[in-house]
Amino acid sequence: MRTFGVLGIISVCALMATPAWAADMPDAVAAMIRAAADTGDAATLKTTVDLARKTNPAATAEIDALVAEIEKTAEDARVAKLKHQGILEGWKGQGQAGASISTGNTQNKGLALGLNLNRDGLKWRHTILATVDYARDQGVTTKQRYYASYEANYKFNDRLYVLGLGSWERDRFAGFDRRFSETVGVGYSVIRTPEMTLNVEAGPALRQTRYITGLSENKFAARTAADYAWTIAPGMLFTENATYYGQSGDATITSTTALTFKLRGALSVQASFLATHETNPPLGLDKTDTTSRMTLVYGF
Repeated sequence: MRTFGVLGIISVCALMATPAWAADMPDAVAAMIRAAADTGDAATLKTTVDLARKTNPAATAEIDALVAEIEKTAEDARVAKLKHQGILEGWKGQGQAGASISTGNTQNKGLALGLNLNRDGLKWRHTILATVDYARDQGVTTKQRYYASYEANYKFNDRLYVLGLGSWERDRFAGFDRRFSETVGVGYSVIRTPEMTLNVEAGPALRQTRYITGLSENKFAARTAADYAWTIAPGMLFTENATYYGQSGDATITSTTALTFKLRGALSVQASFLATHETNPPLGLDKTDTTSRMTLVYGF
């Protein structure tokens, strides 16, 4: 009798600990998640997985296991590919062309061109940027700004990296014929999620500037920068890139704010606003220049 009582208690506890029914993930849900993963869009995958969890709460564990399997398979394939990638392989980027409106030292409408190339390897990340803003009014050039830069990052892990950056720019309407800047420093990914990233950088710099007055100067500077991106919704991206160079007697602040909407395939449209502030420009020039752009963007 005592044995039966003990066994009965054990049986009751076992029944209480065992779910009344086992949850199986529907094949259609698994297929939907795999299809979202095949798009290569992290935001699309997240939205699909969130919907699958909400509509199939009893299969949450199975859904999470499937997502983990998909992510591991993708990461293993990415690492294997990068290990055998040549120096000219793996480059991605976008080109853009459109119209611009400038205020400050010049007020006009003109042409805006841009190129952005990047290559993200296991340890090294390379970024090449180039922009052109050009305008003429009644046969006279009223805007002529050129900018190009190359940045290399060595990644210690997913967040921490060191950098080397070189840039060249020319903007006679802002007061200089040419300006070279060379920077070394450290960067850190403060935010790193599928929907949002924020990288901050800091380090010393050298700057060589030749002004339109004929004066040339070479100075040490301190550089800080922030690079923010937020996928507001699938096909809608907000970005903010801000850079500060502080040096003896002068400082340069540059901010580029952009909103990009995906149209179809690799084609997008972007509205952006560039503001450049020189604290001590040549005599007679405004401290702040702005350029508003509306461009078509083609990703490749």
